[in-house]
Amino acid sequence: MQFYKIYKERVHFSLNFYSVFLLVTFIPDILGLPPSLITYGLWAIRSATACWIIIKYRKRLYDLNWSEKLFVFVAAVYFVNIFIDVFWQYFPVGMGNPIDLLGFFLSILIALAFRYDPFFFSNRSYYFFLGSLAFGLFIAFFLAKESPFPLVGRYDANSTVNTINYGQMGCALCLVAIFGFLNKPFKYSKLMYPFLFLLGMVSIMKAGSRSPIVVLGFVSIFYFFAKSGFVKGLIIVGVSAVVVYFSLGFLVELSEAVGSGIVTRIISAVETGETSGRDVIYANAIGHFMDSPIFGNFYLIPDGVAKGYYPHNFFIEAFMTTGIVGGIPYVVMILICIIKSFRILKLRHPSGWIILLFLQTLIYGMFSSSLYSSQDFWALSFFVLSMDMAVVKKYNGKVKFSKPKTDLDRQTTGIRFT
Repeated sequence: MQFYKIYKERVHFSLNFYSVFLLVTFIPDILGLPPSLITYGLWAIRSATACWIIIKYRKRLYDLNWSEKLFVFVAAVYFVNIFIDVFWQYFPVGMGNPIDLLGFFLSILIALAFRYDPFFFSNRSYYFFLGSLAFGLFIAFFLAKESPFPLVGRYDANSTVNTINYGQMGCALCLVAIFGFLNKPFKYSKLMYPFLFLLGMVSIMKAGSRSPIVVLGFVSIFYFFAKSGFVKGLIIVGVSAVVVYFSLGFLVELSEAVGSGIVTRIISAVETGETSGRDVIYANAIGHFMDSPIFGNFYLIPDGVAKGYYPHNFFIEAFMTTGIVGGIPYVVMILICIIKSFRILKLRHPSGWIILLFLQTLIYGMFSSSLYSSQDFWALSFFVLSMDMAVVKKYNGKVKFSKPKTDLDRQTTGIRFT
């Protein structure tokens, strides 16, 4: 039982989000092993530990609040639609890949292991995630591989982590460093957190993907407005914008120093409105939704632009795949998550850094990634939905609690005491 608590408090979050994955994916490149060996092995470990935690939960599995039940409904509708596409759409030959269905099922399994638990956002969990992710990105700075043509000026972290995911990992480090700078001081923290933020920015630059910059900007603005209120938030955002403006020269030189083409891509997007074809993909996917608006069409685009790929937008994908039957409940679920995220950040709950990572995955899903493969989105959204706001309100960053004597007391206060 003690090992179970130690594991959950320190390792479980990092095992499932970015950091451990980044670290272990360097192993195939160093040892000359097939990358799939590590990837599938890690998925097996994640699934096994998820089952372990679910079985160990004190609460009964069917004791769900109404927003958790909404999550289960949305996931079930999505699963059924993928199942039909893979096995029955063009019977006896389906569309897509059974691996996608299995991956989605495992994502939901892992999500169920992330029901609200103070262990997940404990100090030990936070620092393990921060340290392991920073170490992985530090290694990637030296071992990153230049992406193949035509992705000139962009780098993959390794043979498994592509340029897009590499950039999002850098964005995640920036976000948790911002949260730590404002909420988790320690000796030399005023030096360490800015250094980690810079490491995250350098990682984004090497990746050369524009979406992490957009995500970092939107999540930061959301956080400052939630944390400080409209007036103070506006002042902070304004000052930050001025600092960034006067730092553009340094940022350009830094990006050139690491061989990044991100500045050129951002300038192209601003001046010409270049979207890497996202607008055309969106239009095609919306057209397929209109072909079957009630129950949906396919989970992958069946023909036209981006045939065989996802729509690159969570909302469009939800409606294209499940129609209004699954699309409207999905939108309601997201609205609940956003409102709860704002309130949790406003109350300065210690889970705030996880909330920032949820917002990252959500905004990232507006440009890239797919619902059926986004383990991070499903797990973090379920974590947010499972939080009881009555419990969250008991902690507002100022109230001091006496040390609880039992696990039930910890669940009641929502705080992990050490």
